Amino acid sequence: MNKLLYLGVAAMLLAGCGNLEDEDYYSSNTVRNENSDILSTDLSVVDYIQSRSDLSKMSELFQQQGIYEQMPNSGELHTVLVVTNDNYSAPEADEAEKVAKSHVTNISVSPSKLNNGDRLLMWHDKYVTITLDEEALSGSVIGHILFNSSTLEQVVKAQDGFIYVISDMIVTPTSLQDYINGLDDTKYSRFKQLVLSSGGQEFDKANSKAIGVDVNGNTIYDSVFIYTNTFFDAKNFDLSSEALKATMLVFSNDVIEKALDEAKAKLKSWGYDHKMQLLRNGSLDSVYVGYTSDEDLEKWILEVAFFKKTYSVEDLKSEDNVSIKSIYDRIWRNDIQTLDLDNPVSLSNGVAYEVKDFRIPNNRLIYRLHEEFNSYAKCNTEQAGLYFKTKNMTSPKVSSNEVAPWTPLSGVWEAHGNSPLTYKIEDNTVAHFEFDYTPIFVRDNGEGGYDVRVLMVPPGTYRMAMGFKQNMTAMSVQLIAVDEAGDQFECADAVALALSDGSTTYHYDRGATLSNRLPEYYDVTDSRFDESLKSKFGYYWTDGGPVYTEVVVPAVNGEGKAVQLLIHMTSENGTSAGTLTFNHWCLRPTENNY
Repeated sequence: MNKLLYLGVAAMLLAGCGNLEDEDYYSSNTVRNENSDILSTDLSVVDYIQSRSDLSKMSELFQQQGIYEQMPNSGELHTVLVVTNDNYSAPEADEAEKVAKSHVTNISVSPSKLNNGDRLLMWHDKYVTITLDEEALSGSVIGHILFNSSTLEQVVKAQDGFIYVISDMIVTPTSLQDYINGLDDTKYSRFKQLVLSSGGQEFDKANSKAIGVDVNGNTIYDSVFIYTNTFFDAKNFDLSSEALKATMLVFSNDVIEKALDEAKAKLKSWGYDHKMQLLRNGSLDSVYVGYTSDEDLEKWILEVAFFKKTYSVEDLKSEDNVSIKSIYDRIWRNDIQTLDLDNPVSLSNGVAYEVKDFRIPNNRLIYRLHEEFNSYAKCNTEQAGLYFKTKNMTSPKVSSNEVAPWTPLSGVWEAHGNSPLTYKIEDNTVAHFEFDYTPIFVRDNGEGGYDVRVLMVPPGTYRMAMGFKQNMTAMSVQLIAVDEAGDQFECADAVALALSDGSTTYHYDRGATLSNRLPEYYDVTDSRFDESLKSKFGYYWTDGGPVYTEVVVPAVNGEGKAVQLLIHMTSENGTSAGTLTFNHWCLRPTENNY
């Protein structure tokens, strides 16, 4: 695999950039090349380095780490970076091999073939970046070419490659994977654990060297492991790959804890709690929030932290990048969230920014608000009169299992049927009806009765959908916000719904025209689904048919405070219906509801 990468880099470097010409003048001694910036020798790379006393420390490192032994065996040309003894810095013992290999690459690259921004893949499987200033582009290379941050001081053309004497030893930036592994556990343990626990290790037998046999006759390996991570693999995002050019957001324990506390406080202020959940633990509880534990919200942190593009500080300050999407299409709002843009961390395959402050978006805290009109049956007379206000409608009745309960995955999700609320037209001589419904939710109070409460909705943008009975009369729907004083504010103009056109667009909860309309965690690719059920995927508790593509619930009670709603339904030709059947309503936060 490395040979392919080396060849790819070699091919990339064929296009020369300067005015230098390479002439092959060799002699038994080191001589000045026709190009005054290049020395030529008929010695090999190894012999030349060993012949110079001022390179003895670098030579000793190569000798100790087996570099010289590997070079003739590779059968290829080389480019080697070296420093004189005065500039040599002895590496730590456990880093010595990596440091030595960071100075050798399996291609012979002349100065004339170096382009600004080129990257050389070194033996330690990481890149060294080439930078040329204006003088280098004009042909004067000494002192004007950088290998990472090390300045070129001398070029020697040997028999089997090039030797570049540079000002400082190569310091290779760490990769995203290395950086994560090295994060301080006392400060970053939660984020580090999030990333590392999403993958694992596999023993790479093919690349592990057999070094002996144990007493039981089992082969002992100098083991090599492959880091595997389906979370990242699914997005073709290898944290260790030097081909990756990425951006990573790093979250400290403190900022995670602060964001989680604020999120839970926000949910509580809206009147929501962890019992307002959907399809959790096999329970078909009605709505609501994307929170049952910290892990639910931490998953969003993991999904928003990685981007398949290297964003510079200038990029992140640009109005063009107010909203950027992660590899999992999670939106990060640079106008709302706060990064430390003064201290970006350059990595070998990207850049990392520390998060100074952030919040969990509303559209992650709330998956969807979805309730059925059959809650009428659990209201007392006073509650029914308060939340279900009608004109020219009579005889309210909740039909039990009008559509038989069904589940696409038996034993995992409860069967769900339709028990809608039905009214009759009271006076057929009046071609009009009205229904003002205040969204409520109902919970068992543990004492044989029910706790009925108004469902308060946070300000922001939502998609609204509803479900009725097929072929019910046409009607209009309007969403209205009600402030704490009882004053009403139209969220948008009324929308006319064609409910009697024979389609199933608004038929109970089978709305098939909206994308992203299914319950949370409902995955149509789940291998456990019976093939015969796939035609019914859109039957199971969807959002319904479209009312508003995007509607704004205004902050009539103040910024961030939840709002009481009113759904106003009316028709001018209600007499033709005879009966009116209402199944459910649904608000789903849009991506702009942040």
